[in-house]
Amino acid sequence: MQEWEQVAREAEFSAPKMASLCSISERQLQRVFRKHFNSTPRRWLRELQCRLAKQLVAQGYSSKAAAAEVKFASESHFCREFKKVFGSTPQTFAPGALSYIRAAVLGSIRGDSARQ
Repeated sequence: MQEWEQVAREAEFSAPKMASLCSISERQLQRVFRKHFNSTPRRWLRELQCRLAKQLVAQGYSSKAAAAEVKFASESHFCREFKKVFGSTPQTFAPGALSYIRAAVLGSIRGDSARQ
């Protein structure tokens, strides 16, 4: 798996470039990925990009910086794909985001209990 991730980075997360680096056809790459990952190369690459970007955001990168680092064409495309993979926006995983969410939830609970 680690070797595939390295090849993916070298290929700039492009399935055709990966196939070229591995000296195989794109169709053969699809067969390999179906067998070993039960996925298409494109889907596997997109999920890898999102996982790597999630780590960067957790380290304090902005969405824009993380998107650029993992070779997304734009920040909006990155955010849309990220949400497909993880079900929430990238900034949900940013440092301090959890404490903000907790404060909002506690505030709404306290506000509700004060009304009763």
